[in-house]
Amino acid sequence: MPSAVVGINTSGAQVLLILPDVPASVNRTLPASTTHRLPTPERSYRWKSGAENGKTVLRLRAGTPEGVACGLYGLLQGKLGFRFHHPRESVIPAYDRWPLPHNFIFSARPRFEKTGFHLHTMHPIELAEQFLNPDYPDAFADVARYIDWLARNGQNTLQFVLLRGIDRDRWPGHARRIVEYAHRRGVICGVQISLSMLQQQSFQAITLLRLYPSYTRQVDETLAWLFQAPWDFISLEPTMGEHLPFLSRLIPDVQAHLERQVAERHHARLLFGTHVIGGADVSREPQLASSGLLVHSVMCYSVSEKVAPVYGNQNQCFMLQTAKKELLRRETWYWPESSYWVGFDTPIPLLLLPYLDVRHQDIQTMGGLGINGHLTFSSGWEWGYWLIDWSIARWSWEYRDSQTVRQSGSLSPLLEILPDSRLHPLWKEALRLQSIYLKERDLMRFMAAATPFSELPHPFDKPFQPAPEFHYSHLLRSGNPEAAKRQLAKPISDLEEYARLMGDLTERMEAILARNDRIGSGEALMRRALARELTRALSVSALRARHRALTLRALSARIGEMGDGQKDRSASAELLANSRLVRSKALVLVKRQEAGYRYPLPLLTGQRDSMTAYPFGYLYPASRLFFWEREERQVESGRFDPLFMNLWDVRRTLGLGSLFLK
Repeated sequence: MPSAVVGINTSGAQVLLILPDVPASVNRTLPASTTHRLPTPERSYRWKSGAENGKTVLRLRAGTPEGVACGLYGLLQGKLGFRFHHPRESVIPAYDRWPLPHNFIFSARPRFEKTGFHLHTMHPIELAEQFLNPDYPDAFADVARYIDWLARNGQNTLQFVLLRGIDRDRWPGHARRIVEYAHRRGVICGVQISLSMLQQQSFQAITLLRLYPSYTRQVDETLAWLFQAPWDFISLEPTMGEHLPFLSRLIPDVQAHLERQVAERHHARLLFGTHVIGGADVSREPQLASSGLLVHSVMCYSVSEKVAPVYGNQNQCFMLQTAKKELLRRETWYWPESSYWVGFDTPIPLLLLPYLDVRHQDIQTMGGLGINGHLTFSSGWEWGYWLIDWSIARWSWEYRDSQTVRQSGSLSPLLEILPDSRLHPLWKEALRLQSIYLKERDLMRFMAAATPFSELPHPFDKPFQPAPEFHYSHLLRSGNPEAAKRQLAKPISDLEEYARLMGDLTERMEAILARNDRIGSGEALMRRALARELTRALSVSALRARHRALTLRALSARIGEMGDGQKDRSASAELLANSRLVRSKALVLVKRQEAGYRYPLPLLTGQRDSMTAYPFGYLYPASRLFFWEREERQVESGRFDPLFMNLWDVRRTLGLGSLFLK
C-alpha cells in the first residue's frame, strides 16, 4: 500500500491498528476434574474502525494472545482479501492505498472450542514422512509451515497418526520440537496410536502375542516413551483393523488402564476413535468417563443424509445419534473426512465437490448441537482437495459485519478466489451435476475403483466404499448377455450423460479463463491458475465417466462374445481401444496438473520407500491412471480378482507380523 503508512501500536501511521495488552496464554494442564474439557484459550475477537484526528484507527478487542493472532489473520482474510488456501501458497492482494472504509465493525467467533485437522499419515500424503522421520530433508520446516497455515486460518488443533516404523531413539526429540512450535502458534497437539491395530503399520501400545512383560507394563512403557513430548491429547484406535474385532471387548481392562494412565499420570486428554464399520449395533464408548470421543464419518456423505453406502451401511445417521448421546456426558469432537484416498477420490483422480456440501451441512448440524471440537480427517491436498480443507477452516468461524452474520454456503470460499464472476454459476452447476449423478444416481459405485476386498469371494468381500451390488466376475462367468445388459444399461447411460454435461461445462469454464489469460497482477494470475487447476480436475472427472462407460460397454460385449461361443472379439476390442484413447487424453491433463503440485513429484507420485504401508506417494496411481488401465485389462483378460495387477504390499498393509513383533 504505497500511498498509506500502516502501523501497529505506533503514533505516526496514517492507518493505525491498536492491539490490546493481553495476559500470557493459560496453562494447558488438564484439570483434576475427570469430566472437564481440554482447556483452550478463547479466540473470539472484534475490530472497530473509525476516523480519529485525520487517521483511520482500528482497535482490536481480544482476551488472549490466540485471540489477537486470530484477529490479525482474520482481518487479512476476512476484510483485506488475503486467501491462505494452502500451506505453501497464498493469494496476496496488492493495493495502492488502504482499501477499507473509515468506519466498520468486524467480529468473529469460532463455532467450536477446538478446530483443526487430523493428517492421516497412515497414507503416503504430503507430510507423512516429515512428521514421522526427523531425517527427511526439511522435515521440521515443512511441518512448521503447515502449523503456520493452521494459525493463519484460525485453527487451534493438530493431530497425526503414529506408525510403528519410526526411530524410537530419535523421533521423540523431533516430536517435542513439533509440539513446542505448535504451542507457540496457539495450536494444541495430539497423536493417534492404537491399542494393537495390525493393519497399515499402525503404532501399537501392546504386542498381542508378546505376553511378557504384561500388557499393562507394555502400556506403561509405551506411554512413558510417547510423553517425552508434551502432547495435549492422545486418540486411541481400539480395533485390530477394519472389519476386525474391537480389543475393548477382548481386553477391556488393558484399554481402561491406558485411558487412566493418559489422564492421571500424563495429564492429557484421551479421545476414543470411533468408526462407521458395524453400523448402529456397535458400541462406541471408551472405558472411562474421563475419556473423550471422536465421532467419525467418511467420504462425501453427511451424518444426516438417508443414503450413504459406506462400509456396508445404508447411511451414517447412527453416528449423529452417537454424538447427541455422548455430548451430554463427555468431551465429544466431530471427526469427518475431507478425502478418502485408497480407491475413492485422489488416486482416480476425482475432485468430488459434494465434499463441500456435506462438510458445510455437518458443521451447521454439529455446531448447533454444541459439539466441543471439529477435527477434519485429511488425506492429501492436490487435485483440489486443498479447497475442501481450506473451506472447512473458513466455515469453522462465524463472522459478523456489525451485528449481521455473514452468510456462507458450500461454495463461498471457492467463489472468493475465482478470477471472474461469470464462473460462479458454472461452478454451482458443477456441484449440482455431481450431487445428482455421483450421489443421487449412485455413480460413485462405478467412478471409484475396486478395492482388493471387494473382489474377493463371499464372505470375504467386505464392503468399504460404494461398489456395485454385483461382482463383475459373476457377470462374466454367467455367460448371460441379456442379464449383463440389464445390470449395466442404466449406469452406462448415466455415466455417458454425466460425461457429456460435465465436459460441456468445463469447456465453458476454460473459454472464460482463456480470455485475457496473461493480463493482470500477480494476484490475478494466481487466481486464474487456481481456477484452471480446479477446472482441469473436473475435466478429468468427465473423462473418467466416459472411460468407465466404455469399459462397461466392453465388458457387456465381451460377455456376449463368450455367450455366443465366438472367437471374434472385435466388438469388445474396439470399445477397449476407444477407452485407451480417452485414458491417453486424460493423462495429458494429469501431466499438466502435476506441473503445479506444491511438493516434490518423487514424494507424491514416485515409487519409493515409505514410513507407511505403501511403497509410493499417494498420487502414484493418479500419475499413470493405474485404475483406468487396470479396468481395461480386466475386461481384456477376464480377470476380476485382487491379485490381478495388484498395487498393494499386502504383507505391510495387513501387518500380521505385528502380532509377534513391535
